[in-house]
Amino acid sequence: MSLHLQNIDHVVGGQTHISGVNLELEPGSFNVLLGRTLAGKTTLMRLMAGLEQPTRGRIFMDGKDVTGVSVRKRNVSMVYQQFINYPSLTVRDNIASPLKLAKTPQQEIDRRVGSIAEMLHIEHLLDRYPQELSGGQQQRTAMGRALVKDADLILFLLDVAMGLTPTDQEIAAWLRRSSKPIVVAINKVDSEKHELLAPEFYRLGLLSLFFQLKLTKIGIKTTEIQNFT
Repeated sequence: MSLHLQNIDHVVGGQTHISGVNLELEPGSFNVLLGRTLAGKTTLMRLMAGLEQPTRGRIFMDGKDVTGVSVRKRNVSMVYQQFINYPSLTVRDNIASPLKLAKTPQQEIDRRVGSIAEMLHIEHLLDRYPQELSGGQQQRTAMGRALVKDADLILFLLDVAMGLTPTDQEIAAWLRRSSKPIVVAINKVDSEKHELLAPEFYRLGLLSLFFQLKLTKIGIKTTEIQNFT
């Protein structure tokens, strides 16, 4: 599945949040939005998901115009920075929840949940509840719920301070076999952490995108996001 954002503006109450963004995400690509808090990363991802509509511009999935299509009619998975999980469900049932909603056969649910849990190194936690997990384990549980679903587009809002980065080797291997674009947004905390983080993306051959009011390439397909206001 490909995603194309064409001349996207997003204005709320007279204030510009996103301006003139043009972006093409290729099938199976790993895309990183790096920027400061309130730079527009979450807004851009919500536009991709269909949770918000652009003020101007068009959004295409596989060449089909989905600009006015709601999130309920888009096959998208999104993981928030707050790693939202169902407190009354075990890790196993949290990860399996989208498959159960889709009425997937139990044998297939067990297979896919087991495979994703092993990749995320939480297979030993499947019978625990979210309140029994560390922050990083809760984040991996939420990530597992997104990955187990056969979504066309996967969006992550990650906190690098939690110790989980999208450079995890197993996740990188999974996405290389996938035909779906994956987008990760992380906060730019300081230049030192940025310098440590960026080479890992390059070493794995992952595409990093940092946004400004307009897309400006620096080095290997990278730009830096600045505050839009």
